[in-house]
Amino acid sequence: MIFKRAKKYPESDHVTVTLPQVRQAVRQFEEEMPHPINRTVLIQEDKSIDLTRLKRYLGGVPRQKFYMSRETYEIFEEADKLVPYYLDLVQSAVDNYISDTGKLPLIEDAWLPEVHYRLLSAESYLKETPPFPLYITDEEMMLTHRPEHFKS
Repeated sequence: MIFKRAKKYPESDHVTVTLPQVRQAVRQFEEEMPHPINRTVLIQEDKSIDLTRLKRYLGGVPRQKFYMSRETYEIFEEADKLVPYYLDLVQSAVDNYISDTGKLPLIEDAWLPEVHYRLLSAESYLKETPPFPLYITDEEMMLTHRPEHFKS
């Protein structure tokens, strides 16, 4: 088996960046790639973004790590690195549940469209329960972890 060795960059190549800068760099990367290549090629197994591929957009290799959901394309800082993992896990379960039943797996009488984890687990769609609530949006039934998404 051949292992790919991580390329080391000199300290002078490292930069400190913000979340908005990384979001912009990811958009630029995707715009410049030929179709059908999209931003998901940047996502590594642990959901972290391969920031070395964004070096030219960011002016160097970021010191921080950032993470992206393969399902929603949302980008997160290190402190929120579990969010994309659970977004992808639950989005897949929700999509499969809707496909099989034609219904949304929501908690009844909740003031927001919160995903019903126990229902998905009981029906064997979900293997692991997130430690925070996720909500189903009107935008193509995509999930969000932000309740403020629903404020008018």
